[in-house]
Amino acid sequence: MPNEPVGHPGPQLSPRGIDVAAALRSLTEYLRERGHAVSTIAKYGRVADHFTRWLAGRDPTLSAVNERGVKRFLERHVPRCRCPQPGPGTRITVRAALHHFLRILRREGRVPPRVPDTRPAIMAEVAAYDTHLRDTCGLASATRIYRRRYVREFLHATFGSQAVQPRRLRPTDIERFITERARRCQSGSAQVLASSLRSWLRYQQLIGAIDARLIAAVPGIPRWRLASLPSGLDEADVDRLLNAIDRTTPSGRRDYAMARCVADLGLRACEVASLQLSDVDWRRGALRVPAGKVRRADWLPLPARLGRAIADYLRRGRPRTVERALFVHHHPPVGKPIGPHVVRLALQRVAIKAGIEDRWRGPHALRHTMATRLLRSGASLKEVADILRHRSLDTTAIYTKVDFQALDQVPLPWPGRTP
Repeated sequence: MPNEPVGHPGPQLSPRGIDVAAALRSLTEYLRERGHAVSTIAKYGRVADHFTRWLAGRDPTLSAVNERGVKRFLERHVPRCRCPQPGPGTRITVRAALHHFLRILRREGRVPPRVPDTRPAIMAEVAAYDTHLRDTCGLASATRIYRRRYVREFLHATFGSQAVQPRRLRPTDIERFITERARRCQSGSAQVLASSLRSWLRYQQLIGAIDARLIAAVPGIPRWRLASLPSGLDEADVDRLLNAIDRTTPSGRRDYAMARCVADLGLRACEVASLQLSDVDWRRGALRVPAGKVRRADWLPLPARLGRAIADYLRRGRPRTVERALFVHHHPPVGKPIGPHVVRLALQRVAIKAGIEDRWRGPHALRHTMATRLLRSGASLKEVADILRHRSLDTTAIYTKVDFQALDQVPLPWPGRTP
């Protein structure tokens, strides 16, 4: 391997014949559209220029404008850079800048697209299975994520570099994979693993690729129905969580409105993220929950506190944007719709600030608390199921196990003489 150059090569050089000046202009425009600060745009531009100059002086067979070249730049050059015009040297800054730079280069066709890590045959198999889950089974996108993931891992572990041939599967292949993989996860995750693989095998049987007897090789994961308790919070914890949100900032008003969506109506994180401006009917005092996990849209009454929180966010917090999503990013990409992970991370930060991180189990903790509160206030099981949008009352029945006031009326007197 040649020695690292002491300085940058001359400005006339560029890696692989790329028009660096045009690429840097595109990067600047891209970062400006995403809402990055002027100082960040300048810093990322210097990193990209530093990277391209370094690549231009190297053997093109050793590095290129791709992830491999970025890795070599980070590990071999940045720690001992002695260039006359060095760029920002922190690994986090360099990695973030070059991530955006590669995205722009590929979007404009200046460098080849990224070679996927997954083999094409496995990608095609997983894509066909995902189409079946979406179009035939009608599963939500959040559910399909885990099924694709576990099936992809199984195909990699079983076939490796060979062709994907389901007819060659043996019961020992299935048992070995689930046994080894389940050791590294909780019982709930192991159950999802087994059900995902069972679902894929049923799909293979449907298209005539395997015999139905192979499905029986998927071991059952012991987890009794309704055996667990919902991980809710008490009312004092909910108050501490809501009061810990700084509503003097735009992002704080957004986080408060999102927290109210979960605490007052029991919305899931994916449902909060998918809300649109048109889903709030101010005249009727109602909120439409978009079709998600339950695959149907529902109208719910809009509580006064939630309505005020949303109105306050829209008036004094939401960035100016053409997007119709109710909740959007406040940091780059500014104004773009958020995903469920933004809801989870925002509430997790607030839970830590409120000092309840040891009892925090994600946004569902607020959903569970709301359901328990309704039951204790006298709501029927059917009414709670309608608010939570459960398709089965058995799912809602688990909340009766934490209604201790009602349970006090259930036990019979202990047999024998009363003291």
